[in-house]
This record gives sequence, structure tokens and C-alpha cells, in this order.
Amino acid sequence: MRNEFNHARNDSPRSGGSKRTAPVAWGAIVATAIAVILWLTLHA
Repeated sequence: MRNEFNHARNDSPRSGGSKRTAPVAWGAIVATAIAVILWLTLHA
């Protein structure tokens, strides 16, 4: 029980952090790509 609890507790912040960071990072990349495409389209 201790090993499982410690493993879950130690692994949770890392996996949770990556799960929280990944969507934000991809969202920022997608938003930036859309913004660049729109800017190039409007200013072409």
C-alpha cells in the first residue's frame, strides 16, 4: 500500500502537470498559427 500510494503521489503531480501544460501549449501553438494565417491572408 505504501509503495502504491507513494508512487501515485509522486507520479500524480508530474502527469497532472503535463496534462495541464500540454493542452495549453498546443492551444497556444494553434492560436498562433491561426493568427499568422489570418494576418497573412488579410495583409497579403
